[in-house]
Amino acid sequence: MLVTQSFPSSAFLESGLGKPALIVYIHGYGSTGLSTKARHYQQLFGKRRVLAPSLPKDSRLSVDTLDQTLRLLSPHYQIGLIGSSLGGYLAIYFADLFQLPAVLINPAIPPWSQGCKQSIPSPLDSSEAFSWQAEHFKRLAPYRVETLSANLKSRLLLLQQLDDEVLDAQLALEYLADVKTYTSQGGGHRFANIADYDQQVRGFFAADWL
Repeated sequence: MLVTQSFPSSAFLESGLGKPALIVYIHGYGSTGLSTKARHYQQLFGKRRVLAPSLPKDSRLSVDTLDQTLRLLSPHYQIGLIGSSLGGYLAIYFADLFQLPAVLINPAIPPWSQGCKQSIPSPLDSSEAFSWQAEHFKRLAPYRVETLSANLKSRLLLLQQLDDEVLDAQLALEYLADVKTYTSQGGGHRFANIADYDQQVRGFFAADWL
């Protein structure tokens, strides 16, 4: 599946590399490109500066969609990623693959050494959750960046809620130990106070692109 959309160059800020800048937002499992955070960043940067595709629930199809989309856009745009929950996990993979900057919001870091003890949110606004199962680990393993290089770490920004009620925040903090990190409490897994970090997100992308 390939997501395509027309973006007039005049709608974008020029990056330091002479290409118009574009942010690709990667939503979490069961969410959509119309999620609250996706719409927030479209309002913050401008709707035409943030591409927020609605991805399939199947991880392989989601990765294929994102891979094709990024390959199509990369020659024409200076791309940055924002990934939330499971989208944060995939953002790390694509940041490494395409050498991109990425903001990670409460990323879903599988508990590889702990087994099936964690959970990720069920679709949309449901209060139910499902546990990590062996099949989930199998599907996500091909996109695991086992060791983060110093170069990759320098291109990541972590926004982590310490009171994440769905995922173990410590897993993300340990895995991304040397990544620039802002922690918060009170916003939960949905990161209700995400707007508090707009300045940091803006500054992060500006530093990478200028």
